[in-house]
Amino acid sequence: MNPFLNPFITIPFLKKYYLNPGRIERLNSEKLEQYKDKAFKKMFSYAYTVPLYKKKYKEAGIHPDDIKGIKDIQKIPFITRKEIRDLFPEGITPTNFNRKKGFVICTGGTTGKYCCTSGSEPVCIYTDFSSLLETVVMGIRERSLFGFDWKKTRIANIGNFNPYKYDDVYDKAVNKHVKHIYPLKNILSMQASGKTMDILEKVDAFNPEIIISYPAIFQDLSLLKRKGLGKNINPKLLLSGGQLLDEFTKSYVEDTFGCKLLNMYGSCESGANIAFECPEGGWHIHSDYFHLEAVNENKEIVGPGERGRLVITKLWGKGTPLIRYTGMEDWITLGNGKKCNCGLNSPILHRPLEGRIISNIILPNGKVYTPTEFLFITSVLKDLKAYHVKRFQIIQKKINEIEIHLIIDDDLRKKGTSFEEMAEKIKKVYSEKTGPDVTITVKEIKQTKDTLEEGKPTPLVVSYLNINKTCELNNQ
Repeated sequence: MNPFLNPFITIPFLKKYYLNPGRIERLNSEKLEQYKDKAFKKMFSYAYTVPLYKKKYKEAGIHPDDIKGIKDIQKIPFITRKEIRDLFPEGITPTNFNRKKGFVICTGGTTGKYCCTSGSEPVCIYTDFSSLLETVVMGIRERSLFGFDWKKTRIANIGNFNPYKYDDVYDKAVNKHVKHIYPLKNILSMQASGKTMDILEKVDAFNPEIIISYPAIFQDLSLLKRKGLGKNINPKLLLSGGQLLDEFTKSYVEDTFGCKLLNMYGSCESGANIAFECPEGGWHIHSDYFHLEAVNENKEIVGPGERGRLVITKLWGKGTPLIRYTGMEDWITLGNGKKCNCGLNSPILHRPLEGRIISNIILPNGKVYTPTEFLFITSVLKDLKAYHVKRFQIIQKKINEIEIHLIIDDDLRKKGTSFEEMAEKIKKVYSEKTGPDVTITVKEIKQTKDTLEEGKPTPLVVSYLNINKTCELNNQ
């Protein structure tokens, strides 16, 4: 049965469809806070029907009547990734939630079974059809703010369509039903782990105006474009997510395609983009859908402009609620209320996302770098216009040992700077930053393990150190 034949789904969706995309620009700051107060109270009451949350809140002595608005959020205990993983499936949805009609979304890759019951680290949550539809509204908002007519724009989504990944769940649950109101002929969905030439040929035939994918995919397409392939791939906008977008890749891709490459920030747990980058470089938060906090390692709130660990609260959706969830493990710096130069009213982050906590680089002198801070290689590659570099990765094997791997395209090798010159410059900049106690090795490798088939892109920065080591980051 088509869910759109159910008026309890269709009528609320149509209301949101017409009103919600412009809400964040329509409401002033006072009205937005009033809306968030109401939405948060509703979500807290919903969470109180979920065994995990109810037990935790009762132990903390908190009742829904105690919550008057978003300012009361600090009364509420945090929820960890482990708690959700340990109580999957019965403990993470309301007792009256029909899990057979719901959808499971997992943060990690699977091959036909839920990752939470397969012994791996990722976490799974539940959602429902109406919640999946809500993301349509957020997509309309973003495309409208970028100046695109969402009904006519041709969009290629090169994502992760493995079982239980968000792209796959959405594609199977929503797209087959939404085609009556949304022109799916303008949507191309493709698996990012496919062969690069196959991806190029399909995108070239589709001729999209917007392409959504991972930085690594854009880099591969750029490389082939520079070889004279993909002549019909002339997008007006590129949107990147799921992986750190470094400045070298950004400049390389933008130079190749002649358009902006902008960031999106979301996760499987969030169920939608939490924030998106505008052409002016501001990271705009969907603050009517999400409430963000930043905390230090002691779980104490840090102020605007200070780097902290992300704590996220969803103000919408059914299935598994997320209230003060700490499991995304990203570094974030919240803004102080300053508006973006682009003219949008939505709140912005103080600075771009800085990567996963697990990927911090810890040096012998006690200094700690976030993944973004440690990408000194990008300035070297950018200055050298090293467009023959297909991939790079920084690996901290020991506290005093760092390897930097480069993959160079053989066809373009002779047109670019030699490996020896690049290696010398890269080693020099990292030696200056890390000091004499750290050995820096730059290697050319033929290939690196591609983890897209496992449900996640290959990280730019990897650390094999004990991530539980206590270190303070400089709040710069």
